[in-house]
Amino acid sequence: MKIPIMEPATGVYLDAIRKYIKFRQVPLMSADYIIGGKKYRLVGLYKKGWFSRLANGVLNKFVVVDQSGAIVRDLALSKKALNFYYTLETLCSAERRIYAALKHDPSFYEQILEKAEDIVEFLMPVMQKMRLGEEKYRRGFQHFFDFLKLWNEKSILLESLARELSELLPLVLKRQPINQETYERIKKLVIQFIYYSDIRSFALIDLELEGHLFAVKLILLEAKCDKTKYRKIIENMKTIVRESYDAIQVTRMEGLKYDNTMDLNKIKKIVQKQRGSKEDMIDDHVHKVIDEKWLLRG
Repeated sequence: MKIPIMEPATGVYLDAIRKYIKFRQVPLMSADYIIGGKKYRLVGLYKKGWFSRLANGVLNKFVVVDQSGAIVRDLALSKKALNFYYTLETLCSAERRIYAALKHDPSFYEQILEKAEDIVEFLMPVMQKMRLGEEKYRRGFQHFFDFLKLWNEKSILLESLARELSELLPLVLKRQPINQETYERIKKLVIQFIYYSDIRSFALIDLELEGHLFAVKLILLEAKCDKTKYRKIIENMKTIVRESYDAIQVTRMEGLKYDNTMDLNKIKKIVQKQRGSKEDMIDDHVHKVIDEKWLLRG
């Protein structure tokens, strides 16, 4: 795998970290981080996988190196550079979600929500025939519509943030120098983006765990609406349900990959814990890992 914000360490940057490289470790370096008017690069060590590839994208150890090749021994400056690194890494990891957010169409959801009560009444005969009774399915649809309202509201916010972030992504992916002003702008935007994105994800997980998504799916599958005025809306609802299950499956697979679990309850708790405070989850993470990852610590 590749790490978009890093490239193979060369020159004075490779020389600076060479003595720290252990068996099956790969040295990579960042773009220039401009801190206090001077240029620095974070030089990191990563676990090597098969066929000269990286085993994963996890930063194992790092040092900060100036343009002359001298290793920075100042803790505060090293933490600042690590903050740059995790900010840009968070941005790149959200790339797919950012471009997906740009495609959000509020009217798609609003057309459904405007007809919510009418749709429930139309589907009532189907609900009444189901073994678990009308009330369960009526409640399921109410939660589903509440979810759609939240999803639409947060998606509108995400679309606005995504527009700004999409302008900054090319700069980061091309590994252009990043100054303090650009770093702070990216950090502020990406923290907000992840925060609202997580709210949507948690709402979807809750909808599934409480059985409401499955209840809606069952009723929609049984609905006969080929020649009714609600045909298009119900087809759109089926699309949302299908895409929701796809998103849940992606969440499960990511949970298996990164945290060795497909349990949605556990995944939600892990994400909530890892996210830290919404004010500055990146600072929180840097504070937690600096002792473990900085090669000069201790």
